[in-house]
Amino acid sequence: MTAKPKHLHPAAMIVFLIQAVKNWWLLLVLGIANQLWWWLLGAVCLELVFEVIRYVTFTYTIGEHELVIKSGLINKQQSHLTYPKIQTFQTKQWFFMKPLGLVSLKIETSAQTNNSAEANLPVISMAEVEQFEKLKQNATNNPIISEQVADNDEIESQNQNENIKQRYQIKWRDLNLYALTSFSIVPILLGISVVYNRLEDILPDDFMANIVESFGQQTNQVIFWDIIIVLLLAVLASYCFIVQRYYHFEITTHGEQLTTQKGFFQTDRVTVRLNRIQGIVFVQSWLRQLLHLTTVQALVAANASDNEKSGDVTVIPVAESKAAHGIIQRFVTWLPLEHVASANWLQASRRGKWAMIRNVGLPALVISIIICILWWPYGMISLLLLPLAWALGSYVGRTNGVGILKQDMLLVQIGHFFGKKTYYVPKKNIQSCQVKQSIFMRRTTLAHLTIRVRNGDVETVLEVRYLPLRDANKIYKWFIG
Repeated sequence: MTAKPKHLHPAAMIVFLIQAVKNWWLLLVLGIANQLWWWLLGAVCLELVFEVIRYVTFTYTIGEHELVIKSGLINKQQSHLTYPKIQTFQTKQWFFMKPLGLVSLKIETSAQTNNSAEANLPVISMAEVEQFEKLKQNATNNPIISEQVADNDEIESQNQNENIKQRYQIKWRDLNLYALTSFSIVPILLGISVVYNRLEDILPDDFMANIVESFGQQTNQVIFWDIIIVLLLAVLASYCFIVQRYYHFEITTHGEQLTTQKGFFQTDRVTVRLNRIQGIVFVQSWLRQLLHLTTVQALVAANASDNEKSGDVTVIPVAESKAAHGIIQRFVTWLPLEHVASANWLQASRRGKWAMIRNVGLPALVISIIICILWWPYGMISLLLLPLAWALGSYVGRTNGVGILKQDMLLVQIGHFFGKKTYYVPKKNIQSCQVKQSIFMRRTTLAHLTIRVRNGDVETVLEVRYLPLRDANKIYKWFIG
């Protein structure tokens, strides 16, 4: 039986309008502030007409062998996505969509070449998503069978055998640790400062003058407590944001597919093929290193991350460092069961470590001298940058390294700002390996080793700096061998 084309759920109109508000919010605010009511009314009416046309001309068909999407009135587009070529798909469900059983679906295939999803169904029913998943799983497991009728008894028996193999769900203790040790307060404070700086462009001059005048009349003690309150509110906002984002975080495997699900206000569900995982990354900030906690991410050859611009998928938000390997190895079987230091662990020489300290220390010295000259004597406080720069360069020198595991896997560790990332990358997933040596480095027989791994539609570049040339060549010969 041939499937019929369908329109999106009528709630898609609301989603379209929300997207339009996100794109034009600044113009809306400026129009309201300047009381341009007729212009705003005309723009809103015009946008409504565009969105109605977009809704009417958008159809999709979930067939037995492929998903077909048609859109456009003047510039008509038609996409055919066969199920075996689909690499990842992602569903998002806001809390107000749950009672209606509706979700948003994004799909990526092996033929995708840009940073946006190849197919996007803003609002469809969960029943249709389950039908889509079923057809895709059948096509992945047995392409020959998938070409038959979808309700074939042999397919049904095969699906029953594809039960959940592994499951991990975050505990409340771990979620609280993850939220309390997160540095997301930094972008929140930056966002507050940006909004504050743009208030003069949005609010009337009289209103801003009253705010500045009332703030100038406050005592230093009141201003101090105002700052403390803002910081506490930023910490609370950061905590609530992380908790609701990773609420009931769960990871499962079905056959050859790995699925992560999380979120309170918006349930985000991402499904990727296990063979699309290019590497596993253990991430530790300086605070989580002190607490022996680790975040585990997967480098995926698809845009499956939260920001939709890379393939960094959080597999375990936070876990004790000694237990992280055991948890993730249940899902990614090629990963070692525990952290194993390479027998051939290669790091920068003593001269190379000094070069790292120099690269951080010299800019800090120049900045400190300039500040001291311009703001003497208070600028002397900037001299604290020097021991901080020395410590940072020394930490990076001790942390950076590369080693070969089991002749088919590379272990790379990169230090940055008192945090570190440890990469486990199978040899077959390495895109390129390069040894770089400047004219000045030839005299010291040092070199930079650059490893490239696909991540999303771009690549992650791992650079181990100031290795002895013989060590860098050793990794290069292993790669080409």
